[in-house]
Amino acid sequence: MLRLTSVFLGLFVSNLVVNIKSVTGYGYFIMEQFGVLTLGSRLKRLSDSLFSEVQDLYVRCYIPISSTYFPILKVLHEMGALSVVDIANQLKLSHPAISKQVSKMVNECLIEKIIDPKDSRRFMLMLSDKGLSVMLKLKPILTEMEFVLEQAVQLAGGDFMQSLKGLEDQLVNGKLQEKILDRLHGIRVIPFDDSHGEGLCQLNMIWLKRYFPNQISPYDEDVLKHPKHNVLDKGGRIWVAVSDRSDATSLLGTVMVKPNVEEQSIEMMKMAVVDHAQCQGVAQHLFNEVLSYAIDKGIKVITLETSSSLESARVFYERNGFIKMPKPTPSMYERADVYMERNLCTKS
Repeated sequence: MLRLTSVFLGLFVSNLVVNIKSVTGYGYFIMEQFGVLTLGSRLKRLSDSLFSEVQDLYVRCYIPISSTYFPILKVLHEMGALSVVDIANQLKLSHPAISKQVSKMVNECLIEKIIDPKDSRRFMLMLSDKGLSVMLKLKPILTEMEFVLEQAVQLAGGDFMQSLKGLEDQLVNGKLQEKILDRLHGIRVIPFDDSHGEGLCQLNMIWLKRYFPNQISPYDEDVLKHPKHNVLDKGGRIWVAVSDRSDATSLLGTVMVKPNVEEQSIEMMKMAVVDHAQCQGVAQHLFNEVLSYAIDKGIKVITLETSSSLESARVFYERNGFIKMPKPTPSMYERADVYMERNLCTKS
């Protein structure tokens, strides 16, 4: 009886949440408060959101198909001509559901019917030239979509309900398509201005909290909250990386440099790249800007501090000519146990 009551309560709460969400916009908060009782609603919401996100993404990338067509297009692209029954079996979907989608896709000239060479009484389905063209256009989008979704799943982490919340935070409300579009376009590095302040602070604090949650110093917070006072007003420079698409709104990466006490020497600091833009060369673009600036200003040495626990960062710096050196002075950061220099007076 108790279990049955819980089921009915779950259904009631789920329906209540959906209705409240449509009227007040507070559904997300309420669903979180009721925990696993709203699991079905939250999974449906995530599913609906992903379909909607992908559909909007297709529109923005000029892909003239419904997002619901993709499974059929994909299986025909990989396996060649198949019957409706074959497609249904491959996708583990019902025959009527596949037939309904196939009819729409035939009308839109994405797939075409051919006579089965082994049985002239039945038809097979295959991609049309238009369907093949669509799959070709989809290829780079699907590559970046897979990257973003894998990143989101990894970042969700934790127990299942917490992971679900993390996944929702990563992918809903337009975030999925924005991240994919970021990866499909080029990168620009531009000088920091006041409009980038919140993004710069948020990006770097996410990085610090992930890798060094117990070693965030007051100096970290002061520099990130007041970059103009702590860096620009003291002769330093700040650059941010953004997507080169005209409607981009978020930062992909940041880097700062400030003068060292030693003449013609600068310190590179606060280099960070958002998760969904990893493996896109953002860090390299940022460093190239630093290097160009240093050469233009006659800088002889670029210094930096990092942590031995950040293996990929150390490899990146070494690839760009930095050499590990003894620390000349104690670091301001507890986490910084590696000091490196790039000498611009010698070839590297």
